[in-house]
Amino acid sequence: MSSERPEDERIDEDTVAPEPIASEPAASEPAASEPTAAAQAEAPAEPAAEAPAEPAPRSGAIRRPTRAQVGVGARVLLGAATAVGAVVAVTAAAAVPWPDVQTPPVALEVQPAPSETVLACDGPLLALGRDPQNAQQLTVAKQSDITSGNDRGDELSSDALAQPTVEGEAAASRFRQLPDGTEAISAAASSSVSASDDDIAGFAASACRPPQMESWIVGGDTETGSTGILLVANPGDVDATVQITVYGVNGATTPPGAEAVPIPPRTQVALPIAGLAGGEQSPVLRITATGSPVRASLQSSLVRTLDPAGIDVQSSVRPAALQVIPGVRVVGAAGSADSSTTIARLLAQQDADVTVTVAESGSDGRVVGDPDQVELQAGSPLEVDLGALPEGEYTVTVDSDAPLVAAVWQTTGFGAGSDYAWHTAAPEVAQPTLFAVPEGPGAALSVVNTGSAEATVTLSEQGGDSEDVEIAAGESVSVPVTAGKLYTIDPGGATVRASVGFASSEAVGSFALWADAARPAPVVVYP
Repeated sequence: MSSERPEDERIDEDTVAPEPIASEPAASEPAASEPTAAAQAEAPAEPAAEAPAEPAPRSGAIRRPTRAQVGVGARVLLGAATAVGAVVAVTAAAAVPWPDVQTPPVALEVQPAPSETVLACDGPLLALGRDPQNAQQLTVAKQSDITSGNDRGDELSSDALAQPTVEGEAAASRFRQLPDGTEAISAAASSSVSASDDDIAGFAASACRPPQMESWIVGGDTETGSTGILLVANPGDVDATVQITVYGVNGATTPPGAEAVPIPPRTQVALPIAGLAGGEQSPVLRITATGSPVRASLQSSLVRTLDPAGIDVQSSVRPAALQVIPGVRVVGAAGSADSSTTIARLLAQQDADVTVTVAESGSDGRVVGDPDQVELQAGSPLEVDLGALPEGEYTVTVDSDAPLVAAVWQTTGFGAGSDYAWHTAAPEVAQPTLFAVPEGPGAALSVVNTGSAEATVTLSEQGGDSEDVEIAAGESVSVPVTAGKLYTIDPGGATVRASVGFASSEAVGSFALWADAARPAPVVVYP
């Protein structure tokens, strides 16, 4: 019988070899710690405390870790586990919401010191093309009537603004009011004009406004029969330069020569919009001033076939996400017309989703029809047809997710003797504000309460009686006022929007109330 074990039971010594134990050296090799007898006789005795040397392992053998190595490995594993745990803890702490601890900045509400109030009026009604030798010549068609004063019952200081490009007595008016020391004095002025000439006829009313560094005009067109004249006044004593940007079907453009239009001090410049926005049916103009603020407005007139069909003078507006246009009064043949008599024009400088709502004036504030949902493309004006509204008074609200400018065009009809008006958006009025009512038919103050609570508004006629008007949240009222008088509207702590309007079967006009220029809102200062 063979002495070899089966193949599967043999141990491959090249793969695994047991480590010799120090106390039992392998028989095939002499132990290093056991010297021969001759060596013992010759060598001196070694100290008993000396530990025997560890035999060197054979090649390919698996070494067992020493206690020191086991200790080092354990410490390494423990350190790695601790580091991983710290990373997990920091990551988890970052994911958990931390307490929101904020220290509000120190803020002071400062009331600006009162300063001089400067108001610029539009001047006389102008006609274009009456001179057969010069079709571009502007001439005076009719002088306007002005109502002005301050809250103490005194007359305002006034002088003239020259119009060098207009023939005739074309000077516009500038009104000024100084404060009484540290006490502000409110000032107000407005104008109106009625014309019945063969080439221009209708009624228009406007408020005299303080100058601004930026103005937006939403209105006018350049179709056949339409005439528009941009009025830019510099009521200050420093030169101004304006840039005129036209928004139309191709977006924003600056016409040649409109990059830097000089406006000398105490001067009003009249520019036909046909030369600025030629071919645009629904233009919007932006006037940006440098050097000195200016007052911008648009005078327009319309002729259908050979019949004059109205005039208007409209003030500039300011961009806002919410635009409220009160006092749109539908009168005369417009109340039974088949065609649209009311159109809103809108413009945003960025894409916007807009909701246009028409509500009746009165205690119920009933919404007329379904609100119009429209999308505005950045820089492109859009007109929204509000339809043929029944006779009455309405408030148009334009609500957007981006700032925009808006105005509403409304006409009394489409035949001879008709008139039209551009109703501009009204800004918020939160403090007592003085306003002047010029001459005109059916004068009324329209007030909208855009707040969430009922408002009590006090309307006081200068030198006359006062009246408290209750307005529910979200509703509007119309209060008759007397032409040629000054009034003060006190919102009583609420925030309202208001306009002064005029209407008859053959005349319509309107202008929005602005906050009192003599009493600017407090300014928040962060020291």
